[in-house]
This record gives sequence, C-alpha cells and structure tokens, in this order.
Amino acid sequence: MNIRCKAQLRGLGTRKLTTHCRTPTPTRQYPNTYSRSLHFSSSDGASVPARDENDSLLTPPTKVLKPAFQRRADRDWMVTHLEESPARRDSRNYLKHFKQKKAVSRTSDSLQNTAGNVNQDSWRLHKTGVNLGNLYAPAKAIEESPTFTREAPSERISQTVEPLHIALVKLRWPQGLDKETLGGIALTLSQLVRLGLNIALVLDCDGEEVAEGLEWDKSWATTVTEQANRVLDALLEFNEPGAMVVDHALGVEDVKNEVPTTVHVRGGIEVKHNRLLLPLLEDGIIPVIPPIAYTTENFRKQRIEPDDVVLALTREFAGITARNMKTSEIHTMPLHLKALNVQDQPLLDRILILDPVGGIPSKDRPDNAHVFINLEQEYRGVRNELTGVHTSPKKTGPASLFGGSNPFSKFVESNINFAQTTPNRHTKNLDVVQRALKLLPPSSSALIITPHAAAVSSRPQPDDETAPTGVRTRRPKNPLIHNLLTDKPMVSSSLPDETVPHHRPRIITANPPTFVKKGIPVTIIPAAPWAPRSPSNPCITLENDPRIDFPRLIDLIDDSFQRKLDVHAYLERIRGRVAGVIIAGDYEGGAICTWEDPPSSSPNQPPIPYLDKFAVRTKSQGSGGVADIVWRCLTRQCFPDGVLWRSRSNNPVNKWYFERSVGTWKLPGGNWTMFWTTEGVVEEWAKEQESGEAGGGKWDAYVKVCEGVVPTWADGKRPD
Repeated sequence: MNIRCKAQLRGLGTRKLTTHCRTPTPTRQYPNTYSRSLHFSSSDGASVPARDENDSLLTPPTKVLKPAFQRRADRDWMVTHLEESPARRDSRNYLKHFKQKKAVSRTSDSLQNTAGNVNQDSWRLHKTGVNLGNLYAPAKAIEESPTFTREAPSERISQTVEPLHIALVKLRWPQGLDKETLGGIALTLSQLVRLGLNIALVLDCDGEEVAEGLEWDKSWATTVTEQANRVLDALLEFNEPGAMVVDHALGVEDVKNEVPTTVHVRGGIEVKHNRLLLPLLEDGIIPVIPPIAYTTENFRKQRIEPDDVVLALTREFAGITARNMKTSEIHTMPLHLKALNVQDQPLLDRILILDPVGGIPSKDRPDNAHVFINLEQEYRGVRNELTGVHTSPKKTGPASLFGGSNPFSKFVESNINFAQTTPNRHTKNLDVVQRALKLLPPSSSALIITPHAAAVSSRPQPDDETAPTGVRTRRPKNPLIHNLLTDKPMVSSSLPDETVPHHRPRIITANPPTFVKKGIPVTIIPAAPWAPRSPSNPCITLENDPRIDFPRLIDLIDDSFQRKLDVHAYLERIRGRVAGVIIAGDYEGGAICTWEDPPSSSPNQPPIPYLDKFAVRTKSQGSGGVADIVWRCLTRQCFPDGVLWRSRSNNPVNKWYFERSVGTWKLPGGNWTMFWTTEGVVEEWAKEQESGEAGGGKWDAYVKVCEGVVPTWADGKRPD
C-alpha cells in the first residue's frame, strides 16, 4: 500500500542579480531650492505659520532632487523583472490593481488583443526599475500550486489620470533605530514608491506610556525635530523624487454633539491643507508628518496622538472630508486635485505600522503571533485576548527582545521595556488599524511589523552567504515588498501549526508580522464545535433551515465548481447526515460537512466527519483570503479533532489541500485522492498490520467512506 507522507521541499541555488539605472522624468517643476519644512515663529514660542502675504497654501513646499545620489535604490539588490516574481498570478493581480488608466475609445478597446496586453505589462514591469531578481520567483511546485485568480471583466476607461495609490506608514520609536536600520527602512519605502505605492510617513516618538493631556514639552519637540531630520536624511539618500517634512497640514477642532458610532468619520484632528500633501505624493515625494497640529482659533502648536494623525489622514485619503466640501470649494480646487477626487476611486491601499513590538500576539500559535486577522470575525476576540493579558513574560538570561543579531536591541531595551507593556501597545495598534480599515474599501489592508523586519535586505550578509555545507542559502524576502506584490501574509494562516516555525526556547523575540483586513463575517450553522447527530442534536436540513439562503448556497457551489449540481439527488444523499454549514460573507465562500456512517467492517468507529463541499465564488478566488478564512473555521472550530475529504486526482487544488492535510492517499482505481487532518491515522494502521489484525480501524473506515460517496452532478460526469 503506497501511503504518502508529507514533506517540505525547498530549493537551493544561486541567483543572478541584475540592476537597472533609471533617469526619472520630473512631472512637476519646483524651485531650485530645498526646504526641510516651512518655518514657524512666534513671540510666545507657540508657533504660527510665517509666510508672505502673496504666498498661497496652494503652492507646494519647495524641493529639489539631491544633487548626487551615490547610492540609488536601483544600484542595490532588490528587484530584476517583476514578471518573474513572486508568481504569475500575483504579478497579474498587481498589474491590474496598479494599471495605468488611459483614455480609450470603444473601437480601439475592441481591437486590443491578449498578446498586446502581455507586451504592455512586460514593458511596465521593466519600467519600474525595481530589481527583484529571482528573489520572489517560486519553486515549480509553488508556481503551479492551485490558487484562485480573479478575472475581472474588461472595462472601458475614460479618464486620463493614473490612479494615485497611497500607503500610510507609521514609524514608532525611531530614536531606537541605528543609521543602518533606518537606511534599510528608507530603501524599502523608496522601492515601494517605485513600484507605484506612494508613501506618507507619520512619526511616533512616544514610548509605551504617553503622558495624559499631551502637553507641549520642549524636550519632546526637540526629539521629534531630531528624529524627523534623521528620517528625512535617510529617505533623501534612497528615494530619488525626494522627501519633505510637513508639520503644518493638520488642524485641531472641537467636535461637539458627536453621535456615538463605531465608524469614526469625524475627529478632532483634521487635514486642513491637503494641497500640501497630494502634490508631493503625486510626484513620489514622501511627506514626513510629525504629530503636530495647529488650533483653528489662534494657530498655536499642539502635540497630538500619532494614532489620531493616522486616522485623520485615513479620512482625508478615503474622501470622507471631500464629500463634505461645498460645491464652490470643489470648483476652486486645482485641476490635478479635482482629478484625484477620491469620490471616484479609492486611494489608500495600505496602512503599515512599524512598531518594535511587532505583530499582534497569539497564545494559540507556535510562533506567538497572528499571521492574519479577519476583523469582521476576529476583532473582538483578539482584543479581549490582548486586554485580558496582565502578566508579561519573564526574561531568562541576557536574551534580547529583538534577538541577539540586532545591534540596537540593547540600546532600545535600556530606554524602554517593551516586554512588560506589550498588551497595551498591541491593543493600540489593533485599534487604530481597525478604526482606519472601517473607513476604507475591502481591498485595503494593513500590516503590523517591526522596523527591523521592514529594513530586511535580500542582499546576502557576509556571515550568511553560505551555509556550513558551503551551499548558498536563499536570501530573505522583504515583508513589505512581498505584501505589495501579493496582498497576502508571508505565511498562510490556514496552514497546520506543525508547519509554522517555532521560536527557540528561552529567547524572547518581537512577534512576526500580522496582516489585517476588514475581511468578511463568517456564519457557522450550528455553533461550533460540531457534535455527531443524536436525539438531542438532530441534523439540520439545508433547504428548510431559515438561517440558510438555500438558492444562493446552490449558486455558490455551481459557480465555484463551474458545473450544475443535481439538487434533488444531492439532498437525498446528505439527508439526515448534515453536520453543519460554513458561510463566508455574502455567500462568497462556504463549506458543507456531513457525518458519514462507518462501514460494517468498522463497527466500533463513531460517525466520520466528512467535508462534502468546499466552495469559493469565482470572483473571490485568489483574493481576500476567503479560502483561508473558511478553512480555519472548518479545521480549528468545527472539526478540531480532524476531518476527512476526497478530491479527484487531477484536481489542481490538491496541492493546496496537501499543504493543509496530515496525510493523503490515492484510492484504488486512480480517480480519487483521499485527504485527512486527523492525527494518528497512519500510525494506527501500521500497528494493525504488525499485529495481523484484519482491519476495522479508522483507516479502513476512511477508505470505505471515500469510496462510497456517490457524485450528484447534473451533467453525470465522473469523477465530480
């Protein structure tokens, strides 16, 4: 009997790096001077914008390209040809999202062919100048792995302005970063800009505890100024379009008579002068925004919460303030700002939180962090878990929060003890991301990551170029670049825990990155975990249960499998067997599970939990993590002790199933492959063979169940 055991296959080899030099074409003319920020002065030290009577806030701050970029981003390691990475489907999705919009007629649109589109995409990929090399080129097994690809219908586009994609970055505790790490972050951000994602960076110089009242303090102001200049210098070294400190775009207003709401569409901090931000972003210039605002009454400087800055910018980029503008104000706006009206298109694609404490912790995962959080389903539970933690982990020996390889860990931890106050900071990060994503479309996402991880370079380090065996190891991926190209976390959240790397014992490290999306709600009928049918726990009926929209459920199955289900025959097969149903979102995905009777040869076996249908709507395949969300509910909530299923042997999804199963076996006859997540099935079978028993265990029951399920498709084709 040929029973296959799972194995991790890793490819080793060297990769050739290719660099590209690119001379940018300036899109806006600035005076040949550079100002770190507009100057402010007042007799009482409070600060009022000092400008000439003829100056206008419509005029962007002055700036000039650095005279000589000795270390341009394209001289470094990072990207060869984007079409080679990280996989064809991800490059295709990236290109669709960042597609340049051009004015086209119906006639010219109809004459475009597939080959022309491919050539155009290839040219655009080279044009980015970001050199990924083979860094994100997957192994053959990964490249051919089954993922669902959204093929959006073609649209005729009439506008002539390229969409402005923005990532809002919050960098906390920059004073704890050395020059090399800060430069690595600047390099990564500059590469995001070159890949089409414009950056607005918010500074957060606060520690774990922020003083109540946020009183203006000269030492705090000095620290903010120094760190803003450090960040600015690092960005100017790598970001060819430039960078600018903008500390005068925000205003403070008293919000009175505010109706309580879970969606914060208004706030005391508002963007008063978006004309000082959008022109910079259009040209790829990175505005560095300190947590400073001006009162509307007397124009006094005021210290504000960095999270409030993030929310104010989110509201601005989401177009919420634009919708409240008067018609006369819109008519007086410059043409380029009218074209960027966010009422027509979303602008804010990413929210990136760079915090030394790392991702959101999880006590249930071996790597101690949530890989992916579906806010619609998990926000309240994750937050309760964070606020319920009152004890901090104890350090053993000289272990560093950031690991021994981080040169600035001792300096950071000598100034602020992150380990003892982690729950509070993690809760703040989760809250600001949740509040921001509520204002944005479902396609937007967030990533919470350490600054050190964001600065990771794929350039091999001298000590790490080769392993002890002399074989060159694969260089690490940058999580921010990976997230931009794939809109996914580095590790799938639906993988079994045994495939997740465990931290070495007695070493406290910052948590791995956490990917966050607004996500979709999940309905589990009945409540999990599911128990075998009994007189007190009868099976549900799909067609009569008021909690289930049965026609839409059937439509989901038909759409996912691209074939019609014989509804009558299917209901007859599962009648009295239904264990439960999982419905994701607005019937974007789902699963139907049954309790299958064990064969007569296994009389001592309980009913077998069986995955009968696993479906994801075509438009949701490969995006939004719908499959991962449903799978996590299935294997961790509904059937935590294991589930059985089968799939036709030539199904491309089998590779995805293989990664998430404990075992797999090809059934005799060649048409079906059996999968299971139950532990100990093979070991039990091996003991039966050694003892000479005639079967009757779980293995025999699994095989008989999979062989006995009758397909119920309307076309009558086999296998289903």
